[in-house]
Amino acid sequence: MEQEEFAIKDKRFFVSGLTSLSILSFFLCVLAVTRQFPFYQLSKLISISLIFVFLFSIPFLIKNFIKCNKTVKYLFILNAVCLGLMLIYSIFIQHNNLSLAIRFFIILFLILAAFYLPPKKAYINIFLLLAVLQSVVLIVFEIYLVLFADPAIAAAIRAKVINLQLGDVYTYNQYFYRIQVKGNAILPIAFLVSLFAVQSKRIKISTASLLFVGTVVAGNLAFILAILFFIGMYCLILLFSNKTALAFFKKLFSTRKRIITVSVSLLLIFMIAIAAIYPYLYEVFVRKMIYSIPTRFDQVFHLIGDLTENTKTILFGQGLGNVINVISDYRDYRNNYYFELQSIYILNQVGILYFLLFIVTKIIFAIKFWGNKYIYLLYVSYIVYAFTNPYLFDTTNVLVLIVLSSLRKHYLKTGDLVDK
Repeated sequence: MEQEEFAIKDKRFFVSGLTSLSILSFFLCVLAVTRQFPFYQLSKLISISLIFVFLFSIPFLIKNFIKCNKTVKYLFILNAVCLGLMLIYSIFIQHNNLSLAIRFFIILFLILAAFYLPPKKAYINIFLLLAVLQSVVLIVFEIYLVLFADPAIAAAIRAKVINLQLGDVYTYNQYFYRIQVKGNAILPIAFLVSLFAVQSKRIKISTASLLFVGTVVAGNLAFILAILFFIGMYCLILLFSNKTALAFFKKLFSTRKRIITVSVSLLLIFMIAIAAIYPYLYEVFVRKMIYSIPTRFDQVFHLIGDLTENTKTILFGQGLGNVINVISDYRDYRNNYYFELQSIYILNQVGILYFLLFIVTKIIFAIKFWGNKYIYLLYVSYIVYAFTNPYLFDTTNVLVLIVLSSLRKHYLKTGDLVDK
Protein backbone atom coordinates (compact mmCIF):
# COMPACT_ATOMS: atom_id res chain seq x y z
CA MET A 1 0.00 0.00 0.00
CA GLU A 2 2.76 2.42 0.96
CA GLN A 3 4.66 1.56 -2.21
CA GLU A 4 1.55 2.42 -4.28
CA GLU A 5 1.19 5.76 -2.46
CA PHE A 6 4.86 6.56 -3.08
CA ALA A 7 4.45 5.59 -6.74
CA ILE A 8 1.42 7.91 -7.08
CA LYS A 9 3.30 10.76 -5.38
CA ASP A 10 6.32 10.21 -7.62
CA LYS A 11 4.08 10.26 -10.69
CA ARG A 12 2.38 13.47 -9.55
CA PHE A 13 5.75 15.07 -8.83
CA PHE A 14 6.99 14.04 -12.27
CA VAL A 15 3.86 15.38 -13.99
CA SER A 16 4.02 18.62 -12.00
CA GLY A 17 7.69 19.02 -12.85
CA LEU A 18 7.10 18.57 -16.59
CA THR A 19 4.20 21.03 -16.50
CA SER A 20 6.28 23.64 -14.68
CA LEU A 21 9.15 23.23 -17.15
CA SER A 22 6.77 23.56 -20.09
CA ILE A 23 5.30 26.77 -18.63
CA LEU A 24 8.78 28.12 -17.93
CA SER A 25 9.79 27.39 -21.55
CA PHE A 26 6.67 29.18 -22.77
CA PHE A 27 7.57 32.18 -20.62
CA LEU A 28 11.11 32.28 -22.03
CA CYS A 29 9.79 31.99 -25.58
CA VAL A 30 7.31 34.89 -25.26
CA LEU A 31 9.92 36.92 -23.36
CA ALA A 32 12.45 36.38 -26.14
CA VAL A 33 9.88 37.26 -28.83
CA THR A 34 8.86 40.52 -27.15
CA ARG A 35 12.17 41.63 -25.69
CA GLN A 36 14.20 41.35 -28.89
CA PHE A 37 13.78 45.08 -28.78
CA PRO A 38 16.15 46.24 -27.44
CA PHE A 39 17.88 42.96 -26.40
CA TYR A 40 18.37 41.50 -29.89
CA GLN A 41 20.54 38.66 -28.51
CA LEU A 42 17.40 37.06 -27.06
CA SER A 43 16.28 36.04 -30.54
CA LYS A 44 18.49 32.96 -30.20
CA LEU A 45 16.22 31.68 -27.41
CA ILE A 46 12.98 31.78 -29.40
CA SER A 47 13.17 28.52 -31.34
CA ILE A 48 14.84 26.41 -28.67
CA SER A 49 12.45 27.52 -25.90
CA LEU A 50 9.43 26.85 -28.13
CA ILE A 51 10.69 23.36 -28.88
CA PHE A 52 11.13 22.71 -25.15
CA VAL A 53 7.50 23.70 -24.54
CA PHE A 54 6.56 20.65 -26.61
CA LEU A 55 9.34 18.36 -25.41
CA PHE A 56 8.29 18.78 -21.78
CA SER A 57 4.68 18.08 -22.82
CA ILE A 58 5.34 14.87 -24.75
CA PRO A 59 3.45 12.53 -22.34
CA PHE A 60 0.36 14.76 -22.52
CA LEU A 61 0.68 15.25 -26.28
CA ILE A 62 0.67 11.47 -26.71
CA LYS A 63 -2.40 11.09 -24.46
CA ASN A 64 -4.29 13.76 -26.36
CA PHE A 65 -3.27 12.20 -29.65
CA ILE A 66 -4.58 8.80 -28.55
CA LYS A 67 -7.87 10.35 -27.34
CA CYS A 68 -8.65 12.31 -30.51
CA ASN A 69 -10.93 10.91 -33.23
CA LYS A 70 -9.62 8.93 -36.18
CA THR A 71 -10.00 11.70 -38.75
CA VAL A 72 -7.82 14.10 -36.74
CA LYS A 73 -5.35 11.35 -35.88
CA TYR A 74 -4.88 10.15 -39.46
CA LEU A 75 -4.61 13.72 -40.75
CA PHE A 76 -1.82 14.47 -38.28
CA ILE A 77 0.04 11.28 -39.22
CA LEU A 78 -0.38 12.07 -42.92
CA ASN A 79 1.00 15.58 -42.41
CA ALA A 80 3.92 14.29 -40.36
CA VAL A 81 4.83 11.79 -43.07
CA CYS A 82 4.47 14.41 -45.83
CA LEU A 83 6.61 16.90 -43.92
CA GLY A 84 9.26 14.22 -43.42
CA LEU A 85 9.28 13.50 -47.15
CA MET A 86 9.35 17.22 -47.89
CA LEU A 87 12.42 17.57 -45.67
CA ILE A 88 14.20 14.74 -47.51
CA TYR A 89 13.15 16.23 -50.87
CA SER A 90 14.44 19.64 -49.85
CA ILE A 91 17.85 18.47 -48.62
CA PHE A 92 18.75 15.68 -51.03
CA ILE A 93 16.95 16.67 -54.24
CA GLN A 94 16.66 20.45 -54.09
CA HIS A 95 19.90 20.85 -52.08
CA ASN A 96 18.51 23.63 -49.89
CA ASN A 97 20.17 24.96 -46.76
CA LEU A 98 19.91 22.29 -44.04
CA SER A 99 19.24 24.65 -41.11
CA LEU A 100 16.58 26.58 -43.02
CA ALA A 101 14.89 23.36 -44.15
CA ILE A 102 14.77 22.07 -40.57
CA ARG A 103 13.55 25.47 -39.34
CA PHE A 104 10.47 25.44 -41.58
CA PHE A 105 9.87 21.73 -40.98
CA ILE A 106 9.70 22.42 -37.24
CA ILE A 107 7.42 25.46 -37.64
CA LEU A 108 4.91 23.63 -39.85
CA PHE A 109 4.95 20.59 -37.57
CA LEU A 110 4.49 22.62 -34.38
CA ILE A 111 1.62 24.64 -35.84
CA LEU A 112 -0.35 21.39 -36.09
CA ALA A 113 1.04 19.89 -32.86
CA ALA A 114 -0.04 23.04 -30.95
CA PHE A 115 -3.65 21.80 -31.09
CA TYR A 116 -2.64 18.78 -28.95
CA LEU A 117 -0.81 20.80 -26.28
CA PRO A 118 -2.58 20.74 -22.88
CA PRO A 119 -4.34 24.10 -22.41
CA LYS A 120 -3.33 26.09 -19.32
CA LYS A 121 -4.37 29.38 -17.77
CA ALA A 122 -0.69 30.05 -17.16
CA TYR A 123 -0.09 30.33 -20.91
CA ILE A 124 -2.73 33.06 -21.19
CA ASN A 125 -1.47 34.94 -18.11
CA ILE A 126 2.14 34.88 -19.34
CA PHE A 127 1.12 35.95 -22.83
CA LEU A 128 -0.92 38.90 -21.55
CA LEU A 129 1.64 39.95 -18.95
CA LEU A 130 4.51 40.11 -21.44
CA ALA A 131 2.28 41.74 -24.05
CA VAL A 132 1.45 44.48 -21.55
CA LEU A 133 5.18 44.88 -20.86
CA GLN A 134 5.74 45.26 -24.62
CA SER A 135 3.03 47.93 -24.74
CA VAL A 136 4.52 49.82 -21.80
CA VAL A 137 7.95 49.81 -23.45
CA LEU A 138 6.46 51.19 -26.68
CA ILE A 139 4.43 53.85 -24.88
CA VAL A 140 7.39 55.04 -22.79
CA PHE A 141 9.61 55.06 -25.87
CA GLU A 142 6.94 57.04 -27.77
CA ILE A 143 6.77 59.64 -24.99
CA TYR A 144 10.56 59.95 -24.97
CA LEU A 145 10.79 60.43 -28.74
CA VAL A 146 7.97 62.98 -28.91
CA LEU A 147 8.81 65.05 -25.83
CA PHE A 148 12.54 64.73 -25.24
CA ALA A 149 14.43 63.47 -28.31
CA ASP A 150 15.46 65.90 -31.01
CA PRO A 151 15.36 64.80 -34.70
CA ALA A 152 19.08 63.94 -34.72
CA ILE A 153 18.71 61.51 -31.79
CA ALA A 154 15.57 60.00 -33.33
CA ALA A 155 17.42 59.50 -36.62
CA ALA A 156 20.31 57.81 -34.82
CA ILE A 157 17.90 55.50 -32.99
CA ARG A 158 16.18 54.61 -36.25
CA ALA A 159 19.50 53.80 -37.91
CA LYS A 160 20.48 51.57 -34.99
CA VAL A 161 17.14 49.72 -34.99
CA ILE A 162 17.33 49.10 -38.74
CA ASN A 163 20.99 48.04 -38.52
CA LEU A 164 20.15 45.45 -35.85
CA GLN A 165 17.21 44.25 -38.00
CA LEU A 166 14.76 44.90 -35.18
CA GLY A 167 12.27 46.80 -37.33
CA ASP A 168 11.86 50.52 -37.89
CA VAL A 169 11.08 53.68 -35.90
CA TYR A 170 9.96 56.67 -37.94
CA THR A 171 7.65 59.68 -38.08
CA TYR A 172 6.03 61.87 -40.72
CA ASN A 173 5.15 64.85 -38.55
CA GLN A 174 7.37 64.79 -35.40
CA TYR A 175 4.20 64.42 -33.29
CA PHE A 176 3.72 60.68 -33.60
CA TYR A 177 6.36 57.99 -34.08
CA ARG A 178 5.51 54.57 -35.51
CA ILE A 179 7.53 52.12 -33.45
CA GLN A 180 7.41 49.04 -35.67
CA VAL A 181 9.72 46.62 -33.88
CA LYS A 182 9.89 42.89 -33.34
CA GLY A 183 7.50 41.61 -30.70
CA ASN A 184 4.63 43.89 -31.73
CA ALA A 185 2.87 41.02 -33.51
CA ILE A 186 1.33 39.73 -30.28
CA LEU A 187 -0.26 43.07 -29.29
CA PRO A 188 -3.54 43.04 -31.30
CA ILE A 189 -4.37 39.42 -30.47
CA ALA A 190 -3.38 39.97 -26.82
CA PHE A 191 -5.75 42.96 -26.68
CA LEU A 192 -8.61 40.82 -28.02
CA VAL A 193 -7.80 37.88 -25.75
CA SER A 194 -7.75 40.18 -22.69
CA LEU A 195 -11.41 41.07 -23.36
CA PHE A 196 -12.33 37.44 -22.66
CA ALA A 197 -9.63 36.21 -20.28
CA VAL A 198 -9.40 39.00 -17.69
CA GLN A 199 -12.28 38.61 -15.25
CA SER A 200 -11.86 41.66 -13.01
CA LYS A 201 -13.50 44.68 -14.65
CA ARG A 202 -10.87 47.11 -13.35
CA ILE A 203 -7.93 44.94 -14.43
CA LYS A 204 -9.63 44.23 -17.79
CA ILE A 205 -9.99 47.95 -18.54
CA SER A 206 -6.38 48.67 -17.52
CA THR A 207 -4.95 45.72 -19.44
CA ALA A 208 -7.02 46.28 -22.59
CA SER A 209 -6.28 50.02 -22.55
CA LEU A 210 -2.52 49.53 -22.33
CA LEU A 211 -2.59 46.89 -25.05
CA PHE A 212 -4.71 49.04 -27.34
CA VAL A 213 -2.50 52.11 -26.91
CA GLY A 214 0.56 49.94 -27.52
CA THR A 215 -1.09 48.59 -30.68
CA VAL A 216 -1.68 52.14 -31.92
CA VAL A 217 1.91 53.16 -31.14
CA ALA A 218 3.09 50.12 -33.11
CA GLY A 219 1.87 52.04 -36.14
CA ASN A 220 0.70 49.13 -38.26
CA LEU A 221 -2.59 49.83 -40.06
CA ALA A 222 -3.30 46.10 -40.37
CA PHE A 223 -3.37 45.83 -36.55
CA ILE A 224 -6.14 48.43 -36.32
CA LEU A 225 -8.08 46.90 -39.22
CA ALA A 226 -7.96 43.50 -37.50
CA ILE A 227 -9.39 44.97 -34.29
CA LEU A 228 -12.13 46.80 -36.22
CA PHE A 229 -12.90 43.55 -38.08
CA PHE A 230 -13.25 41.72 -34.77
CA ILE A 231 -15.52 44.38 -33.26
CA GLY A 232 -17.76 44.42 -36.34
CA MET A 233 -18.08 40.64 -36.53
CA TYR A 234 -18.52 40.31 -32.76
CA CYS A 235 -21.43 42.78 -32.87
CA LEU A 236 -23.02 40.80 -35.70
CA ILE A 237 -22.68 37.55 -33.73
CA LEU A 238 -24.34 39.15 -30.69
CA LEU A 239 -27.03 40.63 -32.89
CA PHE A 240 -27.98 37.39 -34.61
CA SER A 241 -27.87 35.44 -31.35
CA ASN A 242 -30.24 37.90 -29.63
CA LYS A 243 -33.94 37.12 -30.23
CA THR A 244 -35.08 40.59 -29.14
CA ALA A 245 -32.67 42.27 -31.56
CA LEU A 246 -33.76 39.99 -34.39
CA ALA A 247 -37.42 40.75 -33.70
CA PHE A 248 -36.63 44.47 -33.74
CA PHE A 249 -34.89 44.25 -37.12
CA LYS A 250 -37.70 42.17 -38.59
CA LYS A 251 -40.14 44.85 -37.50
CA LEU A 252 -37.82 47.57 -38.82
CA PHE A 253 -37.79 46.02 -42.29
CA SER A 254 -41.42 44.87 -42.25
CA THR A 255 -42.71 47.31 -44.89
CA ARG A 256 -41.34 48.71 -48.15
CA LYS A 257 -41.38 52.28 -46.80
CA ARG A 258 -39.34 51.29 -43.73
CA ILE A 259 -36.85 49.36 -45.86
CA ILE A 260 -36.25 52.43 -48.06
CA THR A 261 -35.98 54.77 -45.04
CA VAL A 262 -33.54 52.55 -43.15
CA SER A 263 -31.47 51.85 -46.28
CA VAL A 264 -31.14 55.53 -47.12
CA SER A 265 -30.23 56.35 -43.51
CA LEU A 266 -27.55 53.68 -43.40
CA LEU A 267 -26.17 54.83 -46.76
CA LEU A 268 -25.93 58.43 -45.49
CA ILE A 269 -24.19 57.31 -42.29
CA PHE A 270 -21.75 55.23 -44.34
CA MET A 271 -21.00 58.13 -46.70
CA ILE A 272 -20.43 60.53 -43.79
CA ALA A 273 -18.09 58.04 -42.12
CA ILE A 274 -16.14 57.54 -45.35
CA ALA A 275 -15.89 61.31 -45.86
CA ALA A 276 -14.57 61.72 -42.31
CA ILE A 277 -11.81 59.15 -42.60
CA TYR A 278 -11.04 59.58 -46.31
CA PRO A 279 -8.16 62.06 -45.83
CA TYR A 280 -6.40 59.67 -43.45
CA LEU A 281 -7.01 56.60 -45.62
CA TYR A 282 -5.87 58.46 -48.74
CA GLU A 283 -2.67 59.58 -46.99
CA VAL A 284 -1.92 56.05 -45.79
CA PHE A 285 -2.67 54.57 -49.21
CA VAL A 286 -0.41 57.06 -51.00
CA ARG A 287 2.47 56.30 -48.60
CA LYS A 288 2.02 52.56 -48.95
CA MET A 289 1.92 52.80 -52.74
CA ILE A 290 5.42 54.25 -52.67
CA TYR A 291 7.05 51.11 -51.25
CA SER A 292 4.96 48.78 -49.07
CA ILE A 293 2.31 47.61 -51.55
CA PRO A 294 4.67 47.41 -54.57
CA THR A 295 7.09 45.36 -52.44
CA ARG A 296 4.38 42.81 -51.70
CA PHE A 297 3.46 42.56 -55.39
CA ASP A 298 7.16 42.17 -56.10
CA GLN A 299 7.35 39.26 -53.66
CA VAL A 300 4.36 37.53 -55.23
CA PHE A 301 5.84 37.94 -58.71
CA HIS A 302 9.22 36.43 -57.84
CA LEU A 303 7.98 33.69 -55.48
CA ILE A 304 5.28 32.48 -57.87
CA GLY A 305 7.71 32.74 -60.77
CA ASP A 306 10.17 30.54 -58.88
CA LEU A 307 7.39 28.10 -57.91
CA THR A 308 6.22 27.66 -61.53
CA GLU A 309 9.67 26.79 -62.86
CA ASN A 310 8.35 23.38 -63.93
CA THR A 311 5.57 20.88 -63.17
CA LYS A 312 7.54 19.24 -60.36
CA THR A 313 8.05 22.50 -58.50
CA ILE A 314 4.41 23.52 -58.99
CA LEU A 315 3.24 20.30 -57.32
CA PHE A 316 5.98 19.80 -54.71
CA GLY A 317 7.55 23.24 -54.38
CA GLN A 318 11.18 24.26 -54.33
CA GLY A 319 11.71 22.53 -51.00
CA LEU A 320 11.65 23.63 -47.36
CA GLY A 321 14.02 26.50 -46.72
CA ASN A 322 14.25 27.49 -50.36
CA VAL A 323 15.57 31.00 -51.06
CA ILE A 324 15.26 32.93 -54.31
CA ASN A 325 18.47 34.44 -55.67
CA VAL A 326 16.97 37.63 -57.05
CA ILE A 327 17.76 41.32 -56.69
CA SER A 328 14.75 43.44 -57.59
CA ASP A 329 14.10 47.17 -57.55
CA TYR A 330 12.56 46.78 -54.09
CA ARG A 331 14.68 44.23 -52.25
CA ASP A 332 17.68 41.95 -52.35
CA TYR A 333 16.15 38.48 -51.89
CA ARG A 334 19.40 36.52 -51.93
CA ASN A 335 19.58 34.22 -48.88
CA ASN A 336 16.52 36.03 -47.50
CA TYR A 337 13.74 34.12 -45.73
CA TYR A 338 11.90 37.19 -44.46
CA PHE A 339 8.76 37.83 -46.52
CA GLU A 340 5.70 39.86 -45.54
CA LEU A 341 3.56 37.52 -47.63
CA GLN A 342 4.70 34.44 -45.79
CA SER A 343 1.86 32.30 -47.11
CA ILE A 344 3.19 32.72 -50.66
CA TYR A 345 6.69 31.89 -49.43
CA ILE A 346 5.45 28.66 -47.81
CA LEU A 347 3.56 27.81 -51.02
CA ASN A 348 6.83 28.33 -52.88
CA GLN A 349 8.54 25.85 -50.56
CA VAL A 350 5.98 23.04 -50.34
CA GLY A 351 4.03 23.32 -53.60
CA ILE A 352 0.32 23.28 -54.26
CA LEU A 353 -0.38 19.71 -53.10
CA TYR A 354 0.96 19.91 -49.56
CA PHE A 355 -0.08 23.55 -49.13
CA LEU A 356 -3.71 22.57 -49.74
CA LEU A 357 -3.39 19.56 -47.42
CA PHE A 358 -1.93 21.76 -44.66
CA ILE A 359 -4.68 24.40 -44.97
CA VAL A 360 -7.47 21.78 -44.98
CA THR A 361 -5.90 20.01 -41.99
CA LYS A 362 -5.65 23.23 -40.02
CA ILE A 363 -9.30 24.09 -40.69
CA ILE A 364 -10.44 20.62 -39.61
CA PHE A 365 -8.25 20.81 -36.49
CA ALA A 366 -9.74 24.18 -35.57
CA ILE A 367 -13.26 22.78 -35.90
CA LYS A 368 -12.53 19.57 -34.01
CA PHE A 369 -10.40 21.03 -31.20
CA TRP A 370 -12.03 24.42 -30.67
CA GLY A 371 -15.67 24.28 -31.68
CA ASN A 372 -16.29 27.84 -30.52
CA LYS A 373 -17.38 30.77 -32.71
CA TYR A 374 -15.53 33.35 -30.60
CA ILE A 375 -12.25 31.46 -30.85
CA TYR A 376 -12.75 31.19 -34.60
CA LEU A 377 -13.33 34.95 -34.76
CA LEU A 378 -10.23 35.66 -32.67
CA TYR A 379 -8.07 33.52 -34.92
CA VAL A 380 -9.51 34.95 -38.14
CA SER A 381 -8.83 38.44 -36.72
CA TYR A 382 -5.23 37.36 -36.16
CA ILE A 383 -5.05 36.15 -39.77
CA VAL A 384 -6.40 39.52 -40.98
CA TYR A 385 -3.22 41.27 -39.86
CA ALA A 386 -0.84 38.33 -40.05
CA PHE A 387 -1.54 37.59 -43.71
CA THR A 388 0.21 40.73 -44.99
CA ASN A 389 2.92 40.51 -42.33
CA PRO A 390 5.39 37.70 -41.61
CA TYR A 391 3.39 36.19 -38.71
CA LEU A 392 1.43 33.31 -40.25
CA PHE A 393 4.17 30.67 -40.38
CA ASP A 394 6.42 31.53 -37.48
CA THR A 395 6.70 31.27 -33.71
CA THR A 396 3.99 33.89 -33.19
CA ASN A 397 1.39 31.69 -34.86
CA VAL A 398 2.28 28.73 -32.62
CA LEU A 399 2.04 30.92 -29.49
CA VAL A 400 -1.34 32.28 -30.60
CA LEU A 401 -2.68 28.75 -31.19
CA ILE A 402 -1.55 27.70 -27.70
CA VAL A 403 -3.18 30.74 -26.10
CA LEU A 404 -6.46 30.37 -28.01
CA SER A 405 -6.70 26.68 -27.13
CA SER A 406 -6.19 27.60 -23.49
CA LEU A 407 -8.78 30.37 -23.74
CA ARG A 408 -11.33 27.98 -25.22
CA LYS A 409 -10.70 25.44 -22.48
CA HIS A 410 -10.73 27.69 -19.43
CA TYR A 411 -12.92 30.66 -20.34
CA LEU A 412 -15.19 29.95 -23.29
CA LYS A 413 -15.89 26.24 -23.35
CA THR A 414 -15.06 23.19 -21.26
CA GLY A 415 -12.97 20.75 -23.25
CA ASP A 416 -11.97 17.14 -22.75
CA LEU A 417 -8.26 17.22 -23.53
CA VAL A 418 -5.71 16.01 -21.00
CA ASP A 419 -4.90 18.93 -18.72
CA LYS A 420 -2.29 17.72 -16.29
